[in-house]
Amino acid sequence: MKEDIKLGIFSWFGFVLPLPERLLLIKKAGFDAVSLWWEDEQAIGQGISLRKGDFTKLVIDSGLIVENIHAPFNNSNDLWSDHKLIRKRVVERHLNWLEDCAIHNIPLMVMHLTEGDSTPEPNKYGIETMSCLVRFAEDVGVKIAIENTRREDNIDYLLSEIQSEHLGYCYDSSHANLYHDKGEYLLKNFGNRLIATHLSDNDGIKDRHWLPGNGIISWERLLKKYAFNTYKRYLTLEVCADYDEMKEGPEPFLGKAFHRLSFIRELKTLHHKI
Repeated sequence: MKEDIKLGIFSWFGFVLPLPERLLLIKKAGFDAVSLWWEDEQAIGQGISLRKGDFTKLVIDSGLIVENIHAPFNNSNDLWSDHKLIRKRVVERHLNWLEDCAIHNIPLMVMHLTEGDSTPEPNKYGIETMSCLVRFAEDVGVKIAIENTRREDNIDYLLSEIQSEHLGYCYDSSHANLYHDKGEYLLKNFGNRLIATHLSDNDGIKDRHWLPGNGIISWERLLKKYAFNTYKRYLTLEVCADYDEMKEGPEPFLGKAFHRLSFIRELKTLHHKI
């Protein structure tokens, strides 16, 4: 019997289409849920503008579930700044997004801890800012998933220092595949704090966000050896169509995406039974 794990995909997957159309295609492909980029959306060249406050209703009307929102990550290095006013500005933005989650009954916010190639070292100021966000998340009943990006040490630093059921991490497989240890330390030591996934593939050179199977990640090894054997939440893709897939169109791409993710779920179920 299959595990009761729902399958999701990020609402943007490379095709310039209005959000309502993308959602209907996602549902038609077989997915259960979506993750949303939490900014107002303008459909390029189509004259359609949507406010992020309307996103949840659009998702529900399409028959899908909102798994989480992804917070914008511009200026996220400021989370670690030694300047109190700079930290205050970035904290206020994230508090607003957490409040949005509470208002719209969205259970989880994914966020980045850094931005760009030059990233700050983990420090006590980051502990202060994240502790503030976590306290608010606890108060409003929302969870925060910090995503592994370019640095390999800031996720475990914060998870070690802040013990809360409302703080976990989002495992991005494409990002992790560029680390020297392929993200194994994080999965091995903090498996119980894994609360979201961004699954995609790459060539080990750049963050491609290809469909699983288009790159070099060993999905069987990943699912057999690490935290996914106890992970019960959504399996979610964060992928973009490549050049050939763009030519094929959104429906074939989403069909392929659902098939690949269903296979990953089957692998996970198999290894969990073993």
